Amino acid sequence: MKIDITDTARAKVEEFLSAEGVDGRRLRFAIARTRCMGGRGHAYSLQVAKERYADDVALSSNGLSIFVDPASARLLGDVEVSYAEGFPESGFQVANSRSVGKCPCGHHDLFD
Repeated sequence: MKIDITDTARAKVEEFLSAEGVDGRRLRFAIARTRCMGGRGHAYSLQVAKERYADDVALSSNGLSIFVDPASARLLGDVEVSYAEGFPESGFQVANSRSVGKCPCGHHDLFD
């Protein structure tokens, strides 16, 4: 498992951290099951990490520390986090090599 944060995504993370007055460059990356496809869909979460828990998997990418809980780590392969601006979608984009497809809505990854 590895997580690569692109330069554009790193710049946007730093912009958000600065705007919120957050000191530090630590993120929590997680995966949560959604109701899409009868509960088979999964969504990604990227948040400021206030602390590192004992069972977290710790990674780093592009100057950022990234903490992942064990349940989320089991669903991660090679991951790239990028940031896109423009039509039709703006925001952080996640490409995970462990994903086998997308829900019909196109927003949630499928793993089984």
